[in-house]
Amino acid sequence: MKAPATNQDSQVHVDLAWHRPLLLALPGAALAFLIGVLLDGPSGQHSTFDQFGYPAAFALLVVLSAVLWWRPAQLNRVVTLLVVAMSSFFLSKLVYILFVLPQTVQVQLEMTETFFWVPALQVLSFYIPQLKGARLASISFFGGFLLVSVLALLRDHWTGTALGIRYSLLELNFANVMLFAVTYTFIGFKERYAREVAQHDTLHHLLVTDVLTNLPNRQQLQTVMASSIAARRPFAVLFIDLDGFKLINDTLGHRVGDQALQETARRLTSQEAFAARLSGDEFVMLVWAKEDAAMTVARTLVERLAQPMHLSGQLVTMSASIGVSTFPEDGHEIQALLQHADSAMYTVKAAGKQGVRRFAPDTEAAIERLRALEAALHQALHNGELSLVYQPICSLQDGVIRKFEALLRWTHPAYGPIAPVEFISIAERTGQILPLGAWVLREACRAARGWAEAAGRSVAVSVNVSALQVTQPNFVDLVREALNASALPASALEIELTESAVMRQLDVVKSALRDLQRLGVRVAIDDFGAGYSSLSYLRDLPINAIKIDRSFVQDLGSPRRAPQFVLALIEAVIGIAGTLELQVVAEGIETPHQLAMLQDLGCDLGQGYLLARPGSAEVARTLLQHQP
Repeated sequence: MKAPATNQDSQVHVDLAWHRPLLLALPGAALAFLIGVLLDGPSGQHSTFDQFGYPAAFALLVVLSAVLWWRPAQLNRVVTLLVVAMSSFFLSKLVYILFVLPQTVQVQLEMTETFFWVPALQVLSFYIPQLKGARLASISFFGGFLLVSVLALLRDHWTGTALGIRYSLLELNFANVMLFAVTYTFIGFKERYAREVAQHDTLHHLLVTDVLTNLPNRQQLQTVMASSIAARRPFAVLFIDLDGFKLINDTLGHRVGDQALQETARRLTSQEAFAARLSGDEFVMLVWAKEDAAMTVARTLVERLAQPMHLSGQLVTMSASIGVSTFPEDGHEIQALLQHADSAMYTVKAAGKQGVRRFAPDTEAAIERLRALEAALHQALHNGELSLVYQPICSLQDGVIRKFEALLRWTHPAYGPIAPVEFISIAERTGQILPLGAWVLREACRAARGWAEAAGRSVAVSVNVSALQVTQPNFVDLVREALNASALPASALEIELTESAVMRQLDVVKSALRDLQRLGVRVAIDDFGAGYSSLSYLRDLPINAIKIDRSFVQDLGSPRRAPQFVLALIEAVIGIAGTLELQVVAEGIETPHQLAMLQDLGCDLGQGYLLARPGSAEVARTLLQHQP
């Protein structure tokens, strides 16, 4: 769908509308004056004024016609100059007729010959609505015409001039005044009508158009969809959501974000389809084609929208997730088609973004659950649905609890307990991980302080943080505030990061970890071996501990999974960690065999269901109180 014409385009169109008829009128007027030049003398009606005035008027009209032909943009100036020049011509001739010529019948003939052009001057003065100069000249002309006529009538009253001249002069002025009034009233009515039409068109445009992108809005989209559905014309709905738009808004500002939306709209309108903006960074495109062709269009859009954008001197890159539904296969109602395309788009988001997915009915229930959880997670903390449990991390040599890992749990009122792997990914994708992470940090520090008071000794608490959390500029400040609020020693807090989180923005993470260690907070690498598995950064990163991923621990008890390889790997990790003075924690210990092998390898600490299950802060306090 092409973008509507701009105001400047509309003005050019209006000017051309006035330009064409005037190109025909001016040569006609010039021809009339040329006839006067050629025939005025032989007719016996010529005067000294006409001998000079007619050729001058003819020349002026020819010049103005040529200017208008070669320079259409000079239309306003041409009309204004024409009205001023012809007003001066007619007013001068009136003065000449009434006060220079002998007051005979020739005066009446001159009036008849010349002033039948005056109505044309009246119309021309109001020809183009915005020509205030031409209107002022016309009003001044008629004021001067009336004043000269009054002076002539007063003179005639005292000198007794022929009654015919006074009669012609009165009739001429009455006719001029009536025609001027009618013309002025008509043009005023026309302008008011034009303004009302323009206001109506503008209001309608605003009602059906998105102001920022100039694309059709939701209302216009629904109108077009309803029309196609009524006509039984098959089409595809492409639901488009921009990936990374929130990050652009948050980091570069809303002005750049608006520019990104406008550039997206431009790229969408370059396609031969109907594009509309729903809200925020959501767009919809209608493609009147078969499914295969529509999917091709969608894939082309993904490639097009992934191209870098140059906005305010910066190179910005986004991507798009697109869901597709078709009429009539996927529904016969507007809302159903939009919802199905939206659901398909959501599966793209959940699978990693930037792609195209066709709506599939069997995935609808899963998508609806995911969407419901995403919406509910925003209120979960406020509603008291979130809680922390703490799993002991014990010494593998004597079984004494050395620290606890804080684990977040969510119990939904309708769906029941939600697996952390499910809702944590939602929180990271939506940014909810930031307020949730801050709450977990405060609660874990408060719980650890309570344990120390109850057990009479300091026990560390380990808190998992995401890549998004640790790369926030205020992350270290949040940690400091949580420690101060709970009066917990910094050495009793450990921050856990996954390998992938560390490697995502290595320089930023390094800086944050150094600041944490300056506070006295310990740092551990979680799920070691499951991500990048690079041993080199163990030396370079400011860390205190590594946690061997549970998948390697599980392989220790399974002969079919090459335990010798796993054994050698774990032995190597423990050896390197010992050289670097790093503590080693084994995750997921579930069998006595796994425990025995880890003890033989010299692993420091371990956690798992074999040792202890996660429990509340009160359960953790009880466990500590019963230990020596």
